[in-house]
Amino acid sequence: MKQKKEIRITLRLTPEQYETIVSKADTAQMSVSAYVRAAALRHRVVVVDGLREITHELKGIGRSLNQLTVLCNMGRIKEARLGDAWQVLSQIYLKLRELAEQERS
Repeated sequence: MKQKKEIRITLRLTPEQYETIVSKADTAQMSVSAYVRAAALRHRVVVVDGLREITHELKGIGRSLNQLTVLCNMGRIKEARLGDAWQVLSQIYLKLRELAEQERS
């Protein structure tokens, strides 16, 4: 459940400090507020290059699989051979899991 944020903190920064924070937040693909909260609360802010692209591709694969499922249920296609797709998705999953494990340690 999303918590309502009612308290505001105001701080002064030099233009250089502000640009640095904005740049880091952008690199982390976070809003400035979310980035500053994470940093201030001592959460590790981890940036995984290319993660947005990977998740975009995975969503596309998911949509395609859903379309195949609908076509199978409609009787328009009899079978879909997804062995190769399953292997590729398994490799992607293992790599993402490996990245997550590295960040925990």
